[in-house]
Amino acid sequence: MHNRQNYLYVGVDLHKEHHTAVIINCWQEKLGEIQFENKPSAFSKFLLEVETYVCDGITVVFGLEDVGGYGRALAKYLVNHEQVVKEV
Repeated sequence: MHNRQNYLYVGVDLHKEHHTAVIINCWQEKLGEIQFENKPSAFSKFLLEVETYVCDGITVVFGLEDVGGYGRALAKYLVNHEQVVKEV
């Protein structure tokens, strides 16, 4: 059985030029918000910023709301960096 407290959720609203990510815990408390450009050169900084919210034993789950296909590059980047990615 999974312990809900061991997860951190990052919901990403994807757009053509910029993305907005909101980080929440299992109690739906907002821990942070990150805005970043939709270009591969910005993805590593985004992931590093997300990791500042992560403690030992915590799994990050990324939920991407990809309506126009603007999140394909980000999704590929996250998967290639062994992150859990879900389409929402």
